[in-house]
Amino acid sequence: MSKDNDNNAKKGSLIMYWLLMLTLLFLAVNIVLVVAVVRISGDFSELKDTTATQNKEYETEITNLQQKVALLAEHVSIENENKSIEEAKKNPVGIPVSGRAEIITDPESVENNKMIYEVNGAEDSNGSFESSLMNPYTLEISVAKDSKIIASGNGIVSYVGEDDLYGFIVKIDHQNGYTTFYRYDEEPKVNQGDEVLKGQMIYEVSKNKGVLAYHILYENTYINPFDMIEISG
Repeated sequence: MSKDNDNNAKKGSLIMYWLLMLTLLFLAVNIVLVVAVVRISGDFSELKDTTATQNKEYETEITNLQQKVALLAEHVSIENENKSIEEAKKNPVGIPVSGRAEIITDPESVENNKMIYEVNGAEDSNGSFESSLMNPYTLEISVAKDSKIIASGNGIVSYVGEDDLYGFIVKIDHQNGYTTFYRYDEEPKVNQGDEVLKGQMIYEVSKNKGVLAYHILYENTYINPFDMIEISG
């Protein structure tokens, strides 16, 4: 009887021992898990903060890039607008006289231009463009003293020389298919190769009265100067 009691006591002690060990093991595992969770939570919080900081930096960079793109687009737009304005200034749409003037020849009148063909009908030593290209549109303008004969658009003076019928001739290449001719009987104020602006003086009228002959070529074909002047408004 006493042995049985001792055996039972030993079994009970052993069971209690293993229960205690299991409890300690369970507690140890829980402690490890808690520590791991705390560490993971800290790492996650730190990662979250880092990500938030990086996101703000990215947003700032994106905003800066958007502003740069907007400024670049505005700059390109302004440049294109300026180029368009400069290109428009090349078109010979202005009236080629500043001051008192009167139109004396209608460019549409072929009869008025036949005289020019007859007088200047053969190639001369200066290579008259009237004879070679047969200009049907000559605008003659009577100009008074102190008036100025001016460029009708921006361009480059491509030729300056003598003219059998009008005295002198100035040719301006407008660098866009248009070419204008200014024929007048006084010394030109420009030289071949000069860059001229719209409204710049080509001849100064010092006589009491003179006649300017004005012509426009587009792609080597004469056009009515009145058509261009009308476009200018």
